[in-house]
Amino acid sequence: MKVDREICVGCGACVNLCPRLAIRFVEDKSFIDQVSCIECGTCRAACGVDAIFCDCRFPEIVLLNLTSDTYGKGERS
Repeated sequence: MKVDREICVGCGACVNLCPRLAIRFVEDKSFIDQVSCIECGTCRAACGVDAIFCDCRFPEIVLLNLTSDTYGKGERS
C-alpha cells in the first residue's frame, strides 16, 4: 500500500487502525513503511479521501496462492 501525499489530509484514521503499526506521520501526512506493511487494506478502507492505493509488491506470490493446495486434498501424481 502507498499514500498519495498530495491527497492525504493527515487525519490519522489509517495510523490508528493499522494492525502492523506500519503507518506513521512524516511532515503531517501519512507514510506507510513498505517493510512492515502486509497489504491488508485496512488503511485503504479507513481513508476518507482515497489517498491510499494498492501497489502490490509481490504479484507472482498472489498468483501462486490462487492455485495452492495448502491441505493436500488435491490429486497427487
